[in-house]
Amino acid sequence: MKKTIRPIRSFLILFLILYGLLIASVILPDREYSSTENKYLATLPSVSLKSVLNGSFAERYDTYVSDQLPGRDSWIALRSVSESFLLRTENNGVVYGEDGYLFQKYTSFVEEDLRDNIGAINCFSSKASAPVYVVIVPSSYTVLGDLLPEGAPFADQRSVMENGQTGKLGSLFSGCSYIDILSALDRHSDEYIYYRTDHHWTTDGAWLAYNVLCTHLGLDSFSRSSGKAYESEGFLGTSYSRCRRSGQIADIIKYYPFDAVLTEGGNTHDSIYDYTKLSTRDRYAMFLYGNGAERKIESAPGAGKKGSLLVIKDSFADCLIPFLTNNYETITCIDPRYWSGSFSSLAAEGYDDILILFGFEDLAGESSILKLGF
Repeated sequence: MKKTIRPIRSFLILFLILYGLLIASVILPDREYSSTENKYLATLPSVSLKSVLNGSFAERYDTYVSDQLPGRDSWIALRSVSESFLLRTENNGVVYGEDGYLFQKYTSFVEEDLRDNIGAINCFSSKASAPVYVVIVPSSYTVLGDLLPEGAPFADQRSVMENGQTGKLGSLFSGCSYIDILSALDRHSDEYIYYRTDHHWTTDGAWLAYNVLCTHLGLDSFSRSSGKAYESEGFLGTSYSRCRRSGQIADIIKYYPFDAVLTEGGNTHDSIYDYTKLSTRDRYAMFLYGNGAERKIESAPGAGKKGSLLVIKDSFADCLIPFLTNNYETITCIDPRYWSGSFSSLAAEGYDDILILFGFEDLAGESSILKLGF
């Protein structure tokens, strides 16, 4: 009798849990954004005969159900604990590396999309009235490959990015100067140049690229020894938010107090840093007041400074741009993911230099970059 009751009891418990989740999913409104995971969540996809037949509806609906699961954050944390007990090396698309590093899984990219985005950049460069410089940031696993578990399935960015202007990636750019930073990052791969818990590089990693950029532009680079660095401990970034790894080593955000004024969305701030973000989960958003369509930075004239710089970017540029306030009086930052203006008109404006800076993953798959071609 007891042997019969136990499976019935287990079934009832499972039924009640599933029934409770079903009721909660019907009652609770869909969430648009997860501040914990720092991402927009999938919404209920529209259904059509074509989407049903080609399987895209089922795929999008599966993502929707996963993103809108009631108590999603708690389930991720619970799964992380169970994965740790089972000695698994991955959770929710995040691979556990050595020394506490978390790598967001990136297994492939479409080469045609990569070439289309580069074509849009080349089109923009052909219209530009100023020299255009391109910096592409490799993902952390490309530089810190020794910390990956053996056989971890990641897309091969290195073979695409190596050998600078003569390599596969560099040779695709025309009308602009492609600047290789992979080799500089490789030389310092044993240093703290990428966050453990976030997909971005650290301020020190960004400085290495900034130093290479200044060499190409003939500018005097900011010396880290000439300014006092401030640090904020306890940063747990986007990779941690996805996997909630138990016992994770937190990161440290470093920043230098540059004297500059930033304007965004009609608001003017007396600093390029939003210090209020240091008390929130998304601390990286302190740089340039986070993601947005346009930022304008102004600093006092100085010896050796140039007039104006245009930066077309994603968020990898946010912790590098503060260094450039030492080299330019005015810096205009445009993020094509949010900006809706004409890039053709932007190219014709009278900037002294133009910098285009994206992470490799955005260069290979972010459709908003195509807007540079128009």
